[in-house]
Amino acid sequence: MADRGRKKGRWERLQEAIPKHSIVGRVLHPMIEERRTLAGVMSWVGLFMLVAFLAIAAFADFISPYNPTLIVDEPTVPPLTNAPIEKNLSYTFVSPVPLTSWQNAIDGGKRDDGSVMVSQSPSEVIVLRSFGFRLFTDSVQTIQVLIQANATIGAPNHFVDVEVSWDGGQSWSTPRRTVGRTSDADNATNAFDVTSTTQWTREALDDFHLQVRLTHVTESGPPGSVAVDFVSVRTVYLSNFHIMGTDNVGQDVFSRVLHGTRTSLAIMIIGVSVALVVGFPLGLYSGYRGGNLDKTLVLVMDSLYSFPGLLMAGIIAVLLGKGVLNIGLAVTVIYVPLYFRVTRSQVISVREELYVEAARALGAKPSRVMVSYIAYNVLIAVPVIFSLSAADAILTAAGLSFLGWGVEAPTPDWGRDLSAGQQLIDTGVWWPSFYPGLMILLLTVCLSFLGEGLNDIVNPLLKKERS
Repeated sequence: MADRGRKKGRWERLQEAIPKHSIVGRVLHPMIEERRTLAGVMSWVGLFMLVAFLAIAAFADFISPYNPTLIVDEPTVPPLTNAPIEKNLSYTFVSPVPLTSWQNAIDGGKRDDGSVMVSQSPSEVIVLRSFGFRLFTDSVQTIQVLIQANATIGAPNHFVDVEVSWDGGQSWSTPRRTVGRTSDADNATNAFDVTSTTQWTREALDDFHLQVRLTHVTESGPPGSVAVDFVSVRTVYLSNFHIMGTDNVGQDVFSRVLHGTRTSLAIMIIGVSVALVVGFPLGLYSGYRGGNLDKTLVLVMDSLYSFPGLLMAGIIAVLLGKGVLNIGLAVTVIYVPLYFRVTRSQVISVREELYVEAARALGAKPSRVMVSYIAYNVLIAVPVIFSLSAADAILTAAGLSFLGWGVEAPTPDWGRDLSAGQQLIDTGVWWPSFYPGLMILLLTVCLSFLGEGLNDIVNPLLKKERS
């Protein structure tokens, strides 16, 4: 009982802080009074969710663990896990330059396709590097050197010693000898595990520090040659931890979802705010004045309203170009007729009220009548229309981005990320499209709850029906 009394006191203090007949008070007071009804619960739930989305948009830079526009890990890493990543890469650079040994070293020895590099004399050395590893973590699990080599027929005692460096050639591992001593081992791929050689990090595996040295050696016997048909380095490492995984290019989905909130809310606010600024005064003036101007504006607005909204926004977006501001203005065109129609219908009803007639009789100017007497009473419908149109604006903006007419890459945007992620669903990669789609759903439901709840609370006809 005491707790309930404290809650009632808080509500009362809130009501006392905001005058009942102010613009905010005319919405807030009914919400407080009806807070235990279904409409009141819907409106408060929608309001709290909207505040949460606004907080996410405001503090996205502090909440997100990664830069949303950068590649921070391997593509399609699953959510809530450190996924094992395997890479098997070959070299792209050889030294010394120019080559004085190991014929065909630049083109040979990269693929198991018959193109080989050959050393004709013992003690010839070649160093291979630039394997192309781009690791995003130091959690290296396994490092192996794979090499396929064979001795020339008639020279069975010729071999290739394989060494690995992790610091740019300053230190080398213990030589590992390849080319089998028996005929059944010839041409087999040898895998040398060098994981325990050093503490491997992403720096040790970059193009400069990771090097593989091949040396032609012989024990005894006639002169001969050795051929290397394939050299690569295979590594297995753990990805970073990602709450929502990574997308198809390796961007963090969680970070993009957080910053996408800012993009979607910015487009929504631009779209519905500009529509309100344009549509409300036009509807107010047209409904109060009437005449031919009113008929013309009604005809234009009805024509725009009857046109498919997404198609209309798409046409405007193509003309204006991509970007948050341009997409916001494209969305505006859809909702100007909505604000105009609702405002005009309210004005036509209010302008016949007795207090308006009294103001005219007292000599109030038409502009004062519209602003002080009519607009003040019509504004009560704006929060309802604003919330419902905002929910639709979120879907429209997401649809434009999904179709490729929205913001440009790499700007985080739910619709664009949903479009990119849906192409991976058939491969079992569901998370790049699921989370942006979920956020679109939650924000739309939040605004719909707020709008429908306010409509039931503020609309006097619906309020009368409930009572």
